[in-house]
Amino acid sequence: MQAVVLPRYGSADNLQFTSIRPPKITADQVLIKVHATSVNPIDWKLRQGMLKWVMPDKLPGVLGFDAAGEIEEVGYAARQQGWHERDAVMAFSGNTLGGCYAQYVAVDAKLLARKPENFSYEEAAGVPLAGTTAWKSLVKLGQLHAGDDVLINGASGGVGTYAVQIAKALGAKVTAVCSASNHELVRSLGADEVIDYHQVDFTRIDRSFDIVFDAVSKSSFLECRRILKPVGHYIATLPSVEAVGFSVFSKLQRQSCHVVLARPDGDILRSLSSLANEGKLRTVIDSVYPLNEVADAHRKSEQEHVVGKVIVQVISENTSGETSPD
Repeated sequence: MQAVVLPRYGSADNLQFTSIRPPKITADQVLIKVHATSVNPIDWKLRQGMLKWVMPDKLPGVLGFDAAGEIEEVGYAARQQGWHERDAVMAFSGNTLGGCYAQYVAVDAKLLARKPENFSYEEAAGVPLAGTTAWKSLVKLGQLHAGDDVLINGASGGVGTYAVQIAKALGAKVTAVCSASNHELVRSLGADEVIDYHQVDFTRIDRSFDIVFDAVSKSSFLECRRILKPVGHYIATLPSVEAVGFSVFSKLQRQSCHVVLARPDGDILRSLSSLANEGKLRTVIDSVYPLNEVADAHRKSEQEHVVGKVIVQVISENTSGETSPD
């Protein structure tokens, strides 16, 4: 099969488009024929070697945690869970490096969700990691309830666009922080109020929130405490010595500090699929790259000004209507 392999840590130039053997599945797994995947910041941080101390793995390896495609092969136990060949699915891979920058990936059946009927494979490929991160941050760590006041920093990014929609779908009042050029977009996703971070320091406004979710980890718990309600929750997406320290310390306080570490969770992914089928969740696509241009997709993501998701198309429709690898 065709795949993009990382032989050693370093720049995007190290990513190699090549042929490797397809993975073999266990009884609990399915083999997904990947139509599309996506680039998340964790991908290029792993590529650079920034996360070796958190997620050690031996190279060469295949990156990519998001997969949207059709089931090609089903293990015995996975079939007992109701999965069949040609089911359209999406998944957050539990492999250490992901393995989804490839034509095929093996995934535990418990991590699968059915592709939303109203989503293309490209739209579905954006959901797993970013959507799970947003859901876990708001619902599990932030304990979001209907009527809560929620502030989302980085609201126009991959995680942020899903977070705005999830918070709104669950009945929260949403204040979105992003550049002025993206205000119309986040309003269309459900934001009630918007703040231009170029003009206003959101940590100094005269407001308080039940949840402050920094989807881009540009603020600190200390900076945000003054805009948190007495029992408010602050959640960041990147681990730091300060954030981890405060997350431990805040267990003794009424205000809490959390660092979200997204892990594959089939229940969350299925909840996201349901929201999408109900028309309450959509994927904002910044750009689409073919599999053999993943290096360029990484460079795009590394600029950190992506609006929504960077998608990688593994299989495209040709003029005859049949699918073919890029």
